[in-house]
Amino acid sequence: MAVERAATELAAPRLNGNHLRTIRHHASERTIAAREGDIDRYLRANFDFKFAIYRHCGNGHLLFLIETLWLQAGPFLRKLVEDTKMTASEVLDVDSHEIAVAALEAKNAQKAREAIASDIRDAANYLLSHAKFRKPS
Repeated sequence: MAVERAATELAAPRLNGNHLRTIRHHASERTIAAREGDIDRYLRANFDFKFAIYRHCGNGHLLFLIETLWLQAGPFLRKLVEDTKMTASEVLDVDSHEIAVAALEAKNAQKAREAIASDIRDAANYLLSHAKFRKPS
């Protein structure tokens, strides 16, 4: 959460109209996928949304770190989603993407940073509270 918050805060003042249109598009795709119950499309749009922001943070090392963490966490998150039997539309209950988009459009780096943090924290809490972990045999 710390590195994604930092990347969002750094990116906020660097985003231009084209970047914001792309970010809005991915946020919209994510919502549509969730409403249609398409978890695969939702997860892809979520990745596209977040990295459309992070790519503009101006810090290659930070971006590399986020990419590395996503590669490690991605399979775990996929498994959690599958094991919770969570529907894609349920993720909209813990969604802060629209708040993040509005903050980015307003160039409010602090609010965008906190919206991304809330998105990560709320989704993780939801998944972990609904996960079914098997005891090792």
